[in-house]
Amino acid sequence: MLWLEGSYFYWVSWFLWIVYTFFAPKNHVRLRICLYILLLITLSAHGITIYSFHISFAYILMLIVSYSFVMKQTGTAFIYFSFASASVTMLYAAFHFLLLFDPVWAFVEATWLLAFVLLLASFALYRSFDERLLVLTVGCCQGDFLYAFVLKQFSFPHSIGSLSFLDGWALATVCLFLWKWLEQLPIYIDARFQKRAKEANT
Repeated sequence: MLWLEGSYFYWVSWFLWIVYTFFAPKNHVRLRICLYILLLITLSAHGITIYSFHISFAYILMLIVSYSFVMKQTGTAFIYFSFASASVTMLYAAFHFLLLFDPVWAFVEATWLLAFVLLLASFALYRSFDERLLVLTVGCCQGDFLYAFVLKQFSFPHSIGSLSFLDGWALATVCLFLWKWLEQLPIYIDARFQKRAKEANT
């Protein structure tokens, strides 16, 4: 099946928006996540050119929101995150350089392979869902800028935060969400069994 650039991003974004809108607890976190997803979808089709770099507004939003969480970290947590995000940045850029100069080695679809690599890196660096998502997002954003910056030195055009970039990030992100829900599934099932057991004894 042929997928156009942005297809994964839009499918994943709408899927997450539906899940949080209709199934998540009604609180301010749900509202912020739903608003963030809608803004990403809307801004993904628009961009701006700065110093000959074309940057999508969705990318800028991702960077601002991510850095706002990063700046809340202090001490050793901030130092470790700096090294962790730099590792993901280099991994993202290296993947694209390998794909650019030797595309034959990518024996599966590049977007899926990139998502898998990023997912493994986030799991290796952090244990909690929030930290994995943050280092994944920051690393992808910084990696895409690094890739574009190097290509510019050789006069190769590259749009920062393109739909292709959003595809890879979205696939890795939805995999993180699915893993989180799978981890919580046994707890949910156990709670349901205990509730039914109590109802049967009363």
